[in-house]
Amino acid sequence: MKTILVVDDEYALRELVGELLELAGYRVVTAANGSDALERALGEKPDLVVTDHMMPIADGRELVRNLRALPEYRSLPIIMLSAAAKSVALADALAVTAFVRKPFVWEKLSATVEALIGPGEKASPP
Repeated sequence: MKTILVVDDEYALRELVGELLELAGYRVVTAANGSDALERALGEKPDLVVTDHMMPIADGRELVRNLRALPEYRSLPIIMLSAAAKSVALADALAVTAFVRKPFVWEKLSATVEALIGPGEKASPP
């Protein structure tokens, strides 16, 4: 099962995105900031990261830089979520794979995830 690391300092949003991705058939791990996310990524080896841009302790920019500095994460697909207008240019500068503007439409985020790592493994009926 493909693993997605969801990173956002807003608990409700982190949980919502995580639950929707789980329903779509992915395994989800979460983190509240870039520092915790880096630790989770090293331990969990995610297939994709969905991260907020602005967070306390270590923001999405720091997380992306730290991940890209590691050889095993240079090609890891990373989706950045943000409401900040400057985030699109920042996402390009950081070599983020995709950018989704907040507030996001689930279908857009879902389609982006699927385009990057393929469909989730939905449970088959009994």
